[in-house]
Amino acid sequence: MDQPKGTTVTGMTKLRSRLFWVVSWIVLVGVLLACFTYANPASGGSPPWVIQLIVSWLPFIALISVWIWYSRSRLRGSSGTNWVDLYEQQVAESRRTNALLERIATALEKPAAG
Repeated sequence: MDQPKGTTVTGMTKLRSRLFWVVSWIVLVGVLLACFTYANPASGGSPPWVIQLIVSWLPFIALISVWIWYSRSRLRGSSGTNWVDLYEQQVAESRRTNALLERIATALEKPAAG
């Protein structure tokens, strides 16, 4: 798939992600305004219990959802790999380094022919 010059896949992904969150926020605010308007009728009657439940718990659910999303996004590094993959790569690199150091030590221990 050809990309237009000057655009990157990560740039488009970030743009879509930000657009998604902006639209989600606008929808959430609209739903909250509609619920608050319906929950406080002008006639003075009490709103249905479902509306009261939604109005009272929706902010907490939204806050917890944002917290979980942020926590999960922090588990990934800047390259998109998670910490476990980075740790496994570090262990593999350490093993390669140890093998090379052992080869160097063996070469230095051999008596010089001469």
